[in-house]
Amino acid sequence: MRRGDTVRLQSGGTKMTIFGIVEELPDTTKEQLMNSGAEEKDVVCKWFVGTTLKKEIFKPEMLMRA
Repeated sequence: MRRGDTVRLQSGGTKMTIFGIVEELPDTTKEQLMNSGAEEKDVVCKWFVGTTLKKEIFKPEMLMRA
């Protein structure tokens, strides 16, 4: 998986776009995410609900290509 790929949760749900992998993000962003519990291999995804942009961090094993 890499930035720009379209994924969804293994359990189903809406399509999301990979914004980045924590270890590949700029140092300040990476540090901030890791300080809040993320790990280097975690995946940052973004998607829309209506017109609202959502963002969440997932373990890679929770995701599948859409």
